[in-house]
Amino acid sequence: MGVSMVLAAGCGGSGGTSHTAAKSTAKSTAKSAAKSAAPVKAAPKKLTFDLVKGLGDTALGGDRACGYGEWNDGTFAIGTPYSKQTTFYREYSCYEKKGELFPNAAGQMTYAEFGTPAQATAYGNYTKTNISAVAVLVSDNAAVTMNIGYLTANKMTLLKQVQQACGGCGTVIPGPHASDPVPGHVDKS
Repeated sequence: MGVSMVLAAGCGGSGGTSHTAAKSTAKSTAKSAAKSAAPVKAAPKKLTFDLVKGLGDTALGGDRACGYGEWNDGTFAIGTPYSKQTTFYREYSCYEKKGELFPNAAGQMTYAEFGTPAQATAYGNYTKTNISAVAVLVSDNAAVTMNIGYLTANKMTLLKQVQQACGGCGTVIPGPHASDPVPGHVDKS
């Protein structure tokens, strides 16, 4: 058995055939490498709850004015008729401590998916006049809203980070509090 393996490994003719085969393999490997080195266009990312949740948890959860924050499906921060047009809705609210029934800063950041892009755009345009809005990012049928509250985070910066994370998706529509020195900050006095 050992002899037949040696013979099989040693077969191949005068060496010219194996050299040509090796040359051909090297050429096809070089072509494959050149193709893989070509610039690849990045597919645009979509605005999703998971993307927003990750950034929101980091920025808002670490805010010294938020004792305990969590995403819930309450409707403190979205009014009718928009709340009835959503197919998925979550809002980030702050509580003094875990287990409290009512938040001390509800709906600091919201994520909503609407039935149509037109509904999301209408909601985005509504936030221009919504007294509690810092700004909203509208992309396709989704919208992320930053609202005023007790947090000290720069909410406009956070909204722009969300937009960058989704590859520059959507349009940021400023609300009445977009130009606050620390957008959305309200003193507890």
